Amino acid sequence: MRKRFMVTGVLAMFATAAHAESSVTIYGLYDAGLRYVREANAAGESSLSMGSNGTSTPNRLGFKGVEDLGGGMSAHFNLETGWNSGSGALESTTGSPVTGTRALFQRLAIVGITHARWGTIDLGQNYSVGWRTSYDYDPFNYRFPTIDPVSAIVPGSSVSQVTAGIRFHNDVQYTGIFGPITVRAEHSFGNVAGSVTTNAATAGSLAYKSGPLAIAGSYTTRKIATTGGVSTGVPAVAGPPAVAGEPAVNANTPTYSDRSWSAGAAYKFGPVRVSGGYNDERLAGALNSVVPGLPLTPARGDTRVRVGWFGANWTVSPYLDLAGGWFRTWVDTPIAPAAGAASGTSGKKDLLMFAATYSLSKTTYLYGEIDRTSLSGNQVIGYGTKTTQSHPLGVSAGLVVAF
Repeated sequence: MRKRFMVTGVLAMFATAAHAESSVTIYGLYDAGLRYVREANAAGESSLSMGSNGTSTPNRLGFKGVEDLGGGMSAHFNLETGWNSGSGALESTTGSPVTGTRALFQRLAIVGITHARWGTIDLGQNYSVGWRTSYDYDPFNYRFPTIDPVSAIVPGSSVSQVTAGIRFHNDVQYTGIFGPITVRAEHSFGNVAGSVTTNAATAGSLAYKSGPLAIAGSYTTRKIATTGGVSTGVPAVAGPPAVAGEPAVNANTPTYSDRSWSAGAAYKFGPVRVSGGYNDERLAGALNSVVPGLPLTPARGDTRVRVGWFGANWTVSPYLDLAGGWFRTWVDTPIAPAAGAASGTSGKKDLLMFAATYSLSKTTYLYGEIDRTSLSGNQVIGYGTKTTQSHPLGVSAGLVVAF
């Protein structure tokens, strides 16, 4: 009997030691507030709403764990989901633009291994290399993601940068930190039988951080497939299988290439940080017909979306932070033969926005934001025309609690 108790005690010791080398953390963030938008629809009417996935910072609930494997190696996982602050509904309500299915952990679903010297490899659904790189020179560091265009133009699993992806499905991503230099590379598998390139993406980035200076850049290339249907009359580039809210596309058109690069820098002067950057995306062979009932056909030329920006952050005190930025978006659309167009269209959008956050504690803060947009050429914000969108204005305010 004594031997039996001794063995049990030894096993318990090993179990305790093993448990001490691993940990699981539950975390989250809740952002609830109000947003007013002038010229919020095609009729030019205003709106005041509460429901969102987080105006300042997306709502999230996550689970992450780390296990020490010894020899400078560790294994980890991270699962994260989001929801609407007004209704409590899951953020993923219309399905993935690529798979057409809803996802529980649509924000993050990765597992990986880290070596203290050689870096980290992650597998699963992950934030893209482009997203992780541009974060360092966005004036708002991806706060107000539905307003700040920087987080909306980084490449991910989406029809185009216009509809934003920021994450890649079926992704293998490497991150290596060597002193002031960070290297990232990834490949997202398309999972299409008979083709290793269809719906696949490859990206790389290089960043330098030393003291107050940060400089970074990234490059992403994708091959996007098209499937079934005809034009619905909604001008859009073609993409993966149609789901709710996405345009139908022509099954007889092959894949088209999407190339995107970004570069920028940030520098900190005491409590003030200034930053700026540029992103350039070209979609070659994109489908672009605006005639309802006719098949979408390849456009003559590239669809090009460019965004340039600069801004500043000022840490006024440990409690108050101010930020401002100017963003210009250029969109150039090529000739659409099926529409009988003689030439393509182009336009630009200028966005000026300011925000303030006031910390009530280490995990709770209040925020306020105001933004004003100027449009020219063929640019609108997803609805209406220039007649009903002369100078759209938005105002946001809310409360964020992290846990």
